[in-house]
Amino acid sequence: MVDTQPHTEPPSEANPACPPKAPNPCSDGMLEAKEKENLGDKSDFMLDLTSEDWDLDSATATSAVKLLIATVQALADFTGDVPPTPPISGPSTPSSFKVLDSQRSPPQSDPRFPLSPVSPVSPIAHNGHAIEAVSMPSPEAHRDEPISPAESATVQRAAISRRFFLKSVPPFSLSEYLMRIHHYCPHSPGVYLAAAAYVHRLCVSDMLVPATSKTIHRLCLAAIRVASKAFEDHKWSQDRVAKVGGVSRKELKSLEINLCFLLDFDLFLRVEDLKKRVFLLQQAARQGMTIKKRLSDGFRMRLPVREQG
Repeated sequence: MVDTQPHTEPPSEANPACPPKAPNPCSDGMLEAKEKENLGDKSDFMLDLTSEDWDLDSATATSAVKLLIATVQALADFTGDVPPTPPISGPSTPSSFKVLDSQRSPPQSDPRFPLSPVSPVSPIAHNGHAIEAVSMPSPEAHRDEPISPAESATVQRAAISRRFFLKSVPPFSLSEYLMRIHHYCPHSPGVYLAAAAYVHRLCVSDMLVPATSKTIHRLCLAAIRVASKAFEDHKWSQDRVAKVGGVSRKELKSLEINLCFLLDFDLFLRVEDLKKRVFLLQQAARQGMTIKKRLSDGFRMRLPVREQG
């Protein structure tokens, strides 16, 4: 007699119709022990590169973020205070009526982007404690500042670069800020190294965004976030990263888009290009520190400002 009853099999590799659940590394209580075992003889001291052909496997997350902190801070110390590009002025669109502030409806959350559930908690970085708030100054340029598509690419990039400027210097150092991000939202070494490569391209190679005390915080936050999305499968939620970075969720999204535009959405990095840009960034920081020691204390480098005709 033939058995016509359906058989239920447990999920396995031979049964793709019932795949296992995706792994959640943040719920692994043995994560810290495994990471320490994989580190071996690797050191958490800042990477000290001597050539473009350095060992990429020697980098740890802590040594990579320390390199990012030291190099970007050195560039900012040398550059000094550079004013942002003035906003593009143009005729405003006339409206037939004005809506009083009292008549405006309260802002509603966008149903297309609902708030994500509670972010995963890393047993290493979080330890069950609540995330402390950080006070980030207001940006120099508004998040929705219009950019005319009729302008040249150079003018558009200059307008986009304004959005990385803050109105005042943050009350905390870049080291405190990035170590805070690494504490609450740890990333792999490749993310911090890729962020350093992006910063080299924007601040040193293409000179699109000056590295100053008013830009490096937002610039590094955007670079780390974009690099994590480009090179990691498991990413921290937008809400968590925004809270750790001291910005709103929409502001973080805007910074990511602005960074991608300045990079022409060319986010891919070959291993050779990654190692070369990180080395050149450290060399540029060292040269800047050497030059600054030879200059007078009153020297401040400023970009030339074109006079309005």
